[in-house]
Amino acid sequence: MAQTDGADMVPVTALGVGDSPRLRGLDLSHVQLLAEHLDDLPPLLVQRSTMRILDGRHRLAAARLNGTELLPVRWFDGSDEDAFVAAVRLNRGQSLPLAGVERSTAATRIPTSHPHRSDRWIASVCGVAPRTVAALRRRPTGDEQQLDMRTGRDGRRRPLSAEAGRRIATEIMRRQPEASLRTVARQAGISVGTALDVRRRLAEEGGTASPAQSPGAAPAPSADAPGIVCPSLIRHQLNRLVRDPSLRYSSQGRALLRLASATLAFTEQAETIAGATAGHSREPLHLVAQACAQGWARFGSYVAPDADTVA
Repeated sequence: MAQTDGADMVPVTALGVGDSPRLRGLDLSHVQLLAEHLDDLPPLLVQRSTMRILDGRHRLAAARLNGTELLPVRWFDGSDEDAFVAAVRLNRGQSLPLAGVERSTAATRIPTSHPHRSDRWIASVCGVAPRTVAALRRRPTGDEQQLDMRTGRDGRRRPLSAEAGRRIATEIMRRQPEASLRTVARQAGISVGTALDVRRRLAEEGGTASPAQSPGAAPAPSADAPGIVCPSLIRHQLNRLVRDPSLRYSSQGRALLRLASATLAFTEQAETIAGATAGHSREPLHLVAQACAQGWARFGSYVAPDADTVA
């Protein structure tokens, strides 16, 4: 086989259609469009063991329409189940994206073949919301696999239920009250936010005191730390601000209230929105989110009760 730009040139007759997430068949108008620009298109992704196409069935049809004999391909080495996941991930972001029903169908199938994967991981593959995956998982199928752990998008394994992790974290905090939240979270297999909630509950119950700060140590995350505060717990504070005449009757005050309300509403849906974002947009969105968080943090420091008044 010839090779060009890192891709192998494979005879069109050797390629077959794989297990595609597309339910609608070929879009003939799209095939015609691709046939006019076939030389400029990227290589197909093909499962090496079966020679079946995971991404590029419309390009294959366009090649056949043109009478092309060879096509550039890149290889996928993996199981049939992983091949289907790769097909969903790639076809979701192509110029002819998967329809909603196709993404939902994939989100129904993948939890069966990858039961250890988290709702958020599956949602990121299929382009649906994590709560959609959770709802699909609850539908009885008769062959569910009950697992105690799931693997998230970061590759870390976490308990399916946080209750077991909470109990472990409680014991760790009672034995080692000086342990950091990050250490507790790692050992218990829970998030830092959950570990913080466990520490708060223990403090309220008198089960342990807040860990003593060693000289020069970073302060433990507080209820005001970005990313830890639960938006619903501070909504009543925002409602009080909305009734504040000093804000309601000034243009800057009203703009601030609108911005704060929109931000709070967004944070309450952050997980769902994040699960529906395309993979190529995640890095710039991450940078934008960090910049916005830093901006709000600076504003928070300006209006802190002990902040110096700006003349």
